[in-house]
Parts: sequence; C-alpha cells; structure tokens
Amino acid sequence: MYRKKNSEWLKHLDFELLDIICMEIAFMLAYVLRHVGHEYYFPRMYMRLCIVLGVIDIAVLFFTNNYKGIIQRNKWQEIIATAKHITIVQVLLLIYEYMTQEAYLLSRTVFLVSWGCAIVLCFFSRCAWKKVIRRRVMAEKNQSSMLLITTEDRIVELTAKLRHKDYRDYKISAIYIERELADAKDNIIETDIPIIYGKNSLLEYVRQNVVDDVFIDVCNSKEQLTELSDIFLQMGIVVHIGMGYLPDNLPNAFIEKMGEADAITASINTATGWQLSIKRITDIIGAIVGLMITAIAFIFVAPAIKIASPGPVFFKQKRVGKNGRVFYIYKFRSMYMDAEERKKDLMKKNEMQGLMFKMENDPRIIGSEKGPGKGIGNFIRETSIDELPQFWNILKGDMSLIGTRPPTVNEYEQYDLHHKIRLSMKPGLTGMWQVSGRSDITDFEEVVRLDTEYIENWSIGMDIRILFKTIQVVLGKKGSK
Repeated sequence: MYRKKNSEWLKHLDFELLDIICMEIAFMLAYVLRHVGHEYYFPRMYMRLCIVLGVIDIAVLFFTNNYKGIIQRNKWQEIIATAKHITIVQVLLLIYEYMTQEAYLLSRTVFLVSWGCAIVLCFFSRCAWKKVIRRRVMAEKNQSSMLLITTEDRIVELTAKLRHKDYRDYKISAIYIERELADAKDNIIETDIPIIYGKNSLLEYVRQNVVDDVFIDVCNSKEQLTELSDIFLQMGIVVHIGMGYLPDNLPNAFIEKMGEADAITASINTATGWQLSIKRITDIIGAIVGLMITAIAFIFVAPAIKIASPGPVFFKQKRVGKNGRVFYIYKFRSMYMDAEERKKDLMKKNEMQGLMFKMENDPRIIGSEKGPGKGIGNFIRETSIDELPQFWNILKGDMSLIGTRPPTVNEYEQYDLHHKIRLSMKPGLTGMWQVSGRSDITDFEEVVRLDTEYIENWSIGMDIRILFKTIQVVLGKKGSK
C-alpha cells in the first residue's frame, strides 16, 4: 500500500506549529524587553493578541502555501521565505489592531522587536527541524527500496533525476536491464547500484529481496509494460511509470514527481499520511496498554511455563515483515524447547494446504501429554495470552495492531510471487483471516485471499471492526490450536 502525499498545507503542520510557538515566544519576549527595569504585567490585550497571532498565521498558511518545497530550500531561500511569511502575519496583525481601534495600545517597540525576533527564531527553528527530518527520512531503515527498470543509455540520467533531492524517502536498490548477461559483457556500466539482466533474474530478485517500489522508465512495448506492471501490482508492489507507454486499467493511479522525474504511480491501495499517522498513533497507544496487560500476565504465566518446561519464558523467532524485511517476533513460550526440530517429523500431519503449519493436538505444546486442550501451553494459546509480548514488536514499529500475520523465514522462502502481496503492509497482531474463523481455515490460498481483501480495502474503519471482532474471538477462546 502506497503512502499518498498530503496537500502541502496539511503535510507541514509540524512547521506550522513550530512557527506559531516561535512567534508567540517572540511576542512575549519583545514585551518583556520593552519593560526591562519596570514593574509590568502582561495585559489582557496582549494575551488576546497572542491568540489572534496564531489564528492569523494559520490563515496565512492556508492561503499562501508558504511551506511548499520547504525541505529542499537552502538557507538563503529559507530566510527569504521566513521573512516574507512573518511580515505578512505581522502586517495582518497591525490591520486587525487598526480595525478594532486598539492600534494605539500596541507599543511600536513591542511590534518591531517581535517582528525581528520572530524572523530569527522561526528561521533557526525551521533549519534545525529540517535537519532532524532529513536525518530521520534518509536513515536506511526508513527508506523504501526501489527497483529501477530502464535501458543502459538511460541509467546515468535517470538515477541522477531520482537522486536529485537530498531529501527522499526511497533508495534505488537495483537496476533491471532487459537483456541477458552474456549479451551485456561488452558494455561496462559505471554505477554503484547492482544491475540485473534477464527477466528470470528479475523475478527471482523481486521474490527474494525487499522491494517496495518499481520505477519503470522504458519498455519495448505496451504489452510488456502491462505484463510487468501486473506482476508487480499482484505482489503488492507500488509501480511508478515514466511518462511514455501506459498500461490499461492501472489501479488508484495518479501523477507525482519523484526527484526530478515525472511518473504515474499505481498501487493496489493508497493511504494518506494522516491515515497512516492515525494508525501508528493507535498502535502506540494500544501497545502501551497491551504491555501493561503483558506485565500482569507475566506474573502468573512465567512460573507456570518454568515449572512445566524448564527454559526461557519468552520465545523469539525470525519472521518476515513488510515486503521481506526480517525481524524478531516475541511470544510467551507455549511449546517445548525442541519444538522446531520435532516440526520436521510432524510435517506429514500438517492440516494446512500450503505454506503454513497447523495440526490438531500438537504434541510440541507444553502439557499436551495430559490430553487434548490440557496444560499451560494449550491454555495460553486458546486464550491468545501467548501473543501478548508482540505488543513490544508493535511499539518498536515491526508490527501493527491490525495487519497480516508474519510468516516464518522458511515459509517465506517457499512463497510464489503472488503470495508476497500479504507482506505489502506491516504485519499485524490480528487480521482479517483470524477473525474469519482462523481455526477452521486449512487452505493457505484462502488466507492469501482474505489478506488481499484486507489490503485492497483497508481503512481506519475496517481496522476498528477487526479489532472489536478480535476481542470477541479471544473472549470466546477461539485462539490458535
């Protein structure tokens, strides 16, 4: 799923808040400096002006779009833009005072000093905040991985365009050229980016590596472009297409600029930055509450696990997250220490048709020898208590409250291309197929279908519905077998 850019005035509310704070500080500082050495108090009129100042600043932002391109501005451009913005706000404040017939009450010293202080404070705070944003976005873990499809003679020009800005949320991880390696040996391409030759190598690369976006610059024909874009979209990969041939029926398509390159972007679903911010804030709040519950559960569960099966209380395992990123998932240990070794011998009893493992009365579960459903292992699995430590994964950002369940590395390595669509969103603690009767589903392709349905139709409202259904499932003890 692609994060669609907000409109400029919504996208930079952080800078707007920063400017308001700086202007308020400048206004109060000017008043204090004006009355140094005298007894003074902050009159009600000045308190009202502080509020009016904030309202005017928001109005100016809405009508002037002052923050457009703010991240890319150099210091000289920034000081000009800042001075212009503050001047407009201060002039409008003066007009307001004149219209309300209170201009004579406003000290000229306070007005002029606050004007100058606001420009200085806003300029330096903007520059400092831009450094923070650039450092965060340019960090490798926060950048999306992009595959570039182009021709040999276009590589230098296109990579320069895509890398034009010093602030970008993607990195070019590989370049695909449609010719076999044997045919390309005579042409030496000087680039720091890995080159892929041949369609089979391309598909294998996409299957085994982290690929969030594909930029298709040129193709030999419209049919080839349609074929490639369909393959990538069915995997949940975002497709950016240069302004040339256009395939038919691109989903959720819109025009945008990537660096200095124009592109038509298509994805199986899109979300605004605000929608994803709400989802992340909900995850953080839910994770904090969940970790409190986990701490309470630990007091009772930990001794029971230790007594029944000596070893660690927590189980840590490598799982595959968004578009192939590997992370460690945490659970309360519900199985014996040799569970992974015994799994190989139990594969013939697997009830799932496909790339997941599940069986009735799994003997690897702690206490299973006491009978079906007996023992601490079965109890914490049926009540989903074993999943509680994953709130730590959610707080870290590896997972979300709602999403698709993350596969093991072994399962992921066996995925066909279309299975990767499950990983086009951040994995979740619960999801569509879990609340659709997860203990009854035995066909992995049905799991993929439900996960695809969730991703294609995702919304905040859908997450809320799944969350409430999950609570019903947990209270009904319909957890994992």
